[in-house]
Amino acid sequence: MNTLLSLQVLLSVLSLVSYFVIMAMIAPIIARYGARQRFLEKRIIYIKKFFVFLLFSVLFVVIALIWGFDIRGVLIFTSSFFAVVGVALFASWSVLSNITSGIIIFFSFPYRIGHKVKIIDGDSSVSGEIIDMTLFHIQIKDAEGNEVFYPNNLIIQKPVMKAKA
Repeated sequence: MNTLLSLQVLLSVLSLVSYFVIMAMIAPIIARYGARQRFLEKRIIYIKKFFVFLLFSVLFVVIALIWGFDIRGVLIFTSSFFAVVGVALFASWSVLSNITSGIIIFFSFPYRIGHKVKIIDGDSSVSGEIIDMTLFHIQIKDAEGNEVFYPNNLIIQKPVMKAKA
């Protein structure tokens, strides 16, 4: 076995081990943070999946570089892939913006399930009790018992009033 191949195998194994070690460290941190903030387990799972995808993408790029894939080729493939995804999701751009907003809400939104809130949005204002929070929307039950699904990308742009307890 030549030394270059040995080095590539060693670096690949180290990259894989690092990936699993980082995932093993991040998962409990996210879980503790979610438990401390009293988030639903479902929300915590969404965020963990996002970080798994993100770290796996980094691992893929690192492994490609270790094995000598031309960085230009990787960049062309990646940009082509994202161009296709961008065209496919162009009509649904709000999906990506809602997921991004859902992650922001996970870490910084001051309201929790069970809080009574009013989202001030002109004639489309919504008030009621938050009954669920996902990566895409916040579910609110209004005074008449209707369930309103308010998109995450809008809720971080609008003023939200928390009702007095």
